[in-house]
Amino acid sequence: MLAEYCAYLDEGGGGNVRRALHVIALTVFFMVMTLIFERFIDWLGHDSKQTENGHDRLSIMSRLLRRITPDFTGNRRQTLKAIAVMAVCWLPYYVLALPGEIWYDTVQQVLQWKGLPNAITSGAWSDHHPVLDTLIFGVFYQLGAWIGHPSVSVALYTTCIAAVAIAVFVYTVRYLAKSGVSRKAYLGAFLFFCVFPFIPIFSMAMVKDAVFLPLFMLFSVQCMEVARTKGVCLKNRRTLALFMMLAFLVSLTKKTGVYSVALACILLAFVVAGNRARVKLLGTAATSGLVIFILLPLVLFPACHIIPGGKQEMIAIPMQQSALLLREHGDELSKTDKDILTGMLEPNAAENYEWWAVDKVKGTHWTQQRERLLRPFLQAWAKNATKYPQTYAKAYFMLEQGWIALPNSIVNENLQSNYLYTRTASGKNTGEAGLPQSRHTKLYDGIDQFVIWLGNQFFMQPWLSRAFWVTWLPFMQLYETVRRLRAKELSWAYAAWLVPMLVSLPFMWISGGSVSPEGLRYLMPMLGVAPIGCALLTVQQQPSHANR
Repeated sequence: MLAEYCAYLDEGGGGNVRRALHVIALTVFFMVMTLIFERFIDWLGHDSKQTENGHDRLSIMSRLLRRITPDFTGNRRQTLKAIAVMAVCWLPYYVLALPGEIWYDTVQQVLQWKGLPNAITSGAWSDHHPVLDTLIFGVFYQLGAWIGHPSVSVALYTTCIAAVAIAVFVYTVRYLAKSGVSRKAYLGAFLFFCVFPFIPIFSMAMVKDAVFLPLFMLFSVQCMEVARTKGVCLKNRRTLALFMMLAFLVSLTKKTGVYSVALACILLAFVVAGNRARVKLLGTAATSGLVIFILLPLVLFPACHIIPGGKQEMIAIPMQQSALLLREHGDELSKTDKDILTGMLEPNAAENYEWWAVDKVKGTHWTQQRERLLRPFLQAWAKNATKYPQTYAKAYFMLEQGWIALPNSIVNENLQSNYLYTRTASGKNTGEAGLPQSRHTKLYDGIDQFVIWLGNQFFMQPWLSRAFWVTWLPFMQLYETVRRLRAKELSWAYAAWLVPMLVSLPFMWISGGSVSPEGLRYLMPMLGVAPIGCALLTVQQQPSHANR
């Protein structure tokens, strides 16, 4: 119903009978997809075993695949083999994108590093984007400048971040292999990380979310270990220190990271055994919050003359809804409410309202006027929610429809590759930053058009739809987990492997855009943890080494 409601909003309403038929068709399709997922998990959980004679009859291709496939339960040599295989799979994307892909936000961060005017400040550093990310990009930029050209800095970054991402993905698969999941499950996860195009394309991008992703994956593995051992692993000081360090890094490399850490620690507290483990988890969450909300803004930022990030990011949805309210019902509002809303939003927000993004409504600066109007704004927003619920629903679901609706005739919610292949976002700041620009625009446009065409084909549409990865697959994984818990085929310790997905999902639904290319970087943690949810469903019983 939500998917069709979004199509209804896009197409301007009408056609009630056709809408009802669409709802029925989508419901049947979702049920069929769920049944297919059940059969897939059953197949994934049963490892086939070949006899000696069967090995003799294997085809040349099968023998080659067996020789190439790493043994993830093996020694360090097998780990290096896995890294090499993934690197070869990623190589075409690496060569195509050299020196690297640069996002618009990164350009602004590089300008801040150089002390030049940018879209956010007149040259000072800002916490609008995480400061640690700005520092990382700035260091690589400086290295390239010392060597001879900024394009070298991008190539260095691309090489380093790709190597880190590959090592982290291999580490994740090795953990799955040694934790009781089926061989098909962990090899399937490895294959997914190797060949699903958006994993390597994004992992090599010079953008803050690409720094966050490997750290979040490592933190996810530590969460899984805490759940699997029911908190026993936290007795080891090194393990506890690693868990806390990753929690800090996740909090420092994404604005919502600290909330993900807090939610993960709270959920894990219900799984672990003993109050000491719970205190360590909740202490980690509290310490991360102390660093982000107290130490940085009150101590470090003033000392380093860093401008704190604005609060507009946290109230982006109410601001988007208020802009549409002014646009559609501005004449019906009281003068007081209208003055409050126009004072909080960007100038001419109603006229500049874009249903697919909040940028032109919220802006990048948090002023004293906005601080003064914050409480009255929230009161006016809440009061008008009861008067104009349809307007609020329209603004929200059009903004977030990429997570709900399948691609329709008006909007394409596929996993598009455009923007990721752009060497640097076009704009007046590009030349000032001294960053390389693409010379192969037609090639990249051709790739984008091919991906869009592929995503619109009937059998490919679900797998390349954002809604599948954000809504459908998580729901199926949660549903199957509950079924196995009720049938006592799965323990709560392993069911808690869904924590990485559960702490990522809420922030998808408050994102500033789901349909635009920006939405793909919000989606990446969901792609990273998707194989974990499937793998946990193949765990039949707790392995004997679980408490080691």
